[in-house]
Amino acid sequence: MKKTLTSLVALGALFTLAACGSSSQDTKKTTEPTTKTFHALNGDIKVPTHPKRIAVQNYPDEVASIGGNVVGTDSWAYPNPFLSKEQKKNMVDLGSPKFNIEKLTAQNPDLIITVDKDQVADYQKIAPTVLVNYQELSTMDKSLDYFAELLNMEDGKDEFLKSFKKDSKKEVAKLKDAGIDPSKKTISILELQGNKIYAYGSNFGRGGQALTTGLGFKQSEKMTALTNGTGYAEVNAESLAEFDADYIFVDFASTDKAQYEALQKNPVWTKMKAVKAGHVITMDYNKVYFYSGPTATEKELSLYTDAILKEN
Repeated sequence: MKKTLTSLVALGALFTLAACGSSSQDTKKTTEPTTKTFHALNGDIKVPTHPKRIAVQNYPDEVASIGGNVVGTDSWAYPNPFLSKEQKKNMVDLGSPKFNIEKLTAQNPDLIITVDKDQVADYQKIAPTVLVNYQELSTMDKSLDYFAELLNMEDGKDEFLKSFKKDSKKEVAKLKDAGIDPSKKTISILELQGNKIYAYGSNFGRGGQALTTGLGFKQSEKMTALTNGTGYAEVNAESLAEFDADYIFVDFASTDKAQYEALQKNPVWTKMKAVKAGHVITMDYNKVYFYSGPTATEKELSLYTDAILKEN
């Protein structure tokens, strides 16, 4: 009888502790502040602790990649072909270069993120507005850290990075199986627009993050200088030799195909190491020129790997 009584007392104590624990958790949930102060380019802004409806200029990929609900973005970022239907299910085109105020208001955002300092005052009338310094978010890792902190989505960031690293490892293995070790190969990125030639660093779209952060290619000396500087530069055909590397990636729109054909006949071009080795990889401008967010970068891993293997 005494043993039974002792067991009942112990069991009662266990239920009491469980109830206290549950009560503590419930209290924590209900007492968590609904807003927090976030230090942005436009000062200390009181933002929702867990924003539910986010309008974001330029960075819908970053927000969606970690689980944010994007309800609107600008016309340039909206066509992103790499975002899933689920990620875009509530997203509408809010216009460019600035958001259409009527459309923005209709989406009832509880947080607005912009890179346009001239529009902050108008946007703040609708919802708390965070001004982003895009120059500080030059890499995928930096942008992920920034938005995970702003949106309280560290778990979403960790989940994405786990998937990204897994996919990176898989694509690098494909390249190594073909005899290509990215960590021992240099790259340069060029783009043709009309009668102009541009060179890019790793932080200006054009697959730069997929090729470096993801696949692990090394940047040529000139590409490194651009990455650490302005991000891009217009170059002439005579200076292209400075961008020679083991692999050269060139993107252009179909309307500029004739320019690429002319470039292939240029004496400076024909003498470049990558050209002689058959290591010039052409990419579709419409797919790679602008989209450099985390999800786009993850999808571009296989896009670039397949293009390299096909050319090889």
